[in-house]
Amino acid sequence: MTTMHRRAFIAAAGAALATPARAQTRTRMRIGVLPTMGAGPMYLALANGHFSSEGLDVEILKFDNAQTLAVSLAAGDIDFGATSLAVGFYNLAAQGVMRIIAAQARDNPGFPNNGFVASNEAWEKGLRTFADMKGHSVGVSTLGSAPHYCVGLIAAKYGFPMSSVDVQTLKTNPNIVVAIAANRVDAVITPNTFALSLDRNKQGKLIGWIGDEAPWQLGAAYTTTKTADARPDFVEKFTRAYKRGMVDYADAFIGANGERRDGPTADATLAVLAQALDQPAELLRAGVAWVDREARLDAADIRRQIVWYKAQGLIEGNVDAAALIDERYAKLLP
Repeated sequence: MTTMHRRAFIAAAGAALATPARAQTRTRMRIGVLPTMGAGPMYLALANGHFSSEGLDVEILKFDNAQTLAVSLAAGDIDFGATSLAVGFYNLAAQGVMRIIAAQARDNPGFPNNGFVASNEAWEKGLRTFADMKGHSVGVSTLGSAPHYCVGLIAAKYGFPMSSVDVQTLKTNPNIVVAIAANRVDAVITPNTFALSLDRNKQGKLIGWIGDEAPWQLGAAYTTTKTADARPDFVEKFTRAYKRGMVDYADAFIGANGERRDGPTADATLAVLAQALDQPAELLRAGVAWVDREARLDAADIRRQIVWYKAQGLIEGNVDAAALIDERYAKLLP
């Protein structure tokens, strides 16, 4: 989707239900996301008028990666970000400039998110389960990325050291596809659309989903410490609207017990998200991310992430998890 098309969508969606808020003083807000289903609640909050009802004129900007988004937020180019948590974010947090204010997507059982895919050659040689990861090469996008942390989760679950895995950085997901199809690495961890495509095209064998093995807090919504401290009303308007978008998303795709289930609004919701994300609706349906309808955070896993990245030598300085999660705005999972 071009920048022009993106802004046209935002203007139309924001105007569609803006009438009740016309008498309010309008406030401009810029939000950064990655174009994945994890960003779905943000687009629904816009399309369903939740930002507008708070007196906000919102523009949602798409970024190619979480690191660039976090840097843009720290520089003041955007007001809020919502994406996967990775080492770039935590290094900024170590400088005291970031605050987490709500949850985003989570790797959870029953929801295909990050997939573990073996090459055809490695599969034939016996790489068939998550426990078989030990002693093999595993491709990820970059060190300090969500897939890299997923390798750590599997290593911890099955009791083998990270040093027993040959982690190879392949930079981009298209590179990952090429590497696994050519048997250049034994396995990869990659987002659902790429994992499903590799399996369906017989370029690799999908072993399973990380969320089924080791659930974790994949993403969060965050802002700068300066904004969180100096503009509480601004932050509260954002979180109220965003959380209503979370409810809309959960109503469409998640059952009462947290299971994957299409609700009555699923098709209409997919149509909105297909336009916003510039992806076919059925592809998005196959890759629905799990979200907590109250946007509650798994604080324990965020602390584990910080400890793990620190142990890998990827975080410079110290991150105070208690200060990073701003409980003036964020709710925590029990």
